[in-house]
Amino acid sequence: MDDSSSPTVRPPVRANGTLTSALTVAVVLAWLNGLLVRMVSVDVQFFGETADRSDYRVAAGAGLMTAVLLLAGMAALSAFGAPAWLQFVTAAGVSTQLALGITAWWSSRAVDDTYVVRKSVWEGVRDALVYPGSWLLLVVLALAVVLAFRRDR
Repeated sequence: MDDSSSPTVRPPVRANGTLTSALTVAVVLAWLNGLLVRMVSVDVQFFGETADRSDYRVAAGAGLMTAVLLLAGMAALSAFGAPAWLQFVTAAGVSTQLALGITAWWSSRAVDDTYVVRKSVWEGVRDALVYPGSWLLLVVLALAVVLAFRRDR
């Protein structure tokens, strides 16, 4: 007896070598992007200035947003069937960005507060998404959403 009313079950997606390489590049670029935003906002000061409270807040926002982006990337990696080692590398990236974000936020408390805070955490969030290092991982996230909707059909 043929039961044609049951939905077809598709096999899980497994990443091949090319896809795994592309996913690895996306994760590494996003991680480096978070480091770059932090370094530019805190460590690169022009005309002899030192980092003030708002610079550390921008760095905190960039670190925390990069951690969230990499965490969402882990879900996308599992949707594409990425190998377990890439999941572990991404988890290490999440933990380092989270640690850097929390450290930058904590460092903003120790800075002289006589200056008016000109920038906030949201500038760091924006910079983490606007700098081109995170774009490839954002594309991977969008493709994972499309893949999830196509599997449901």
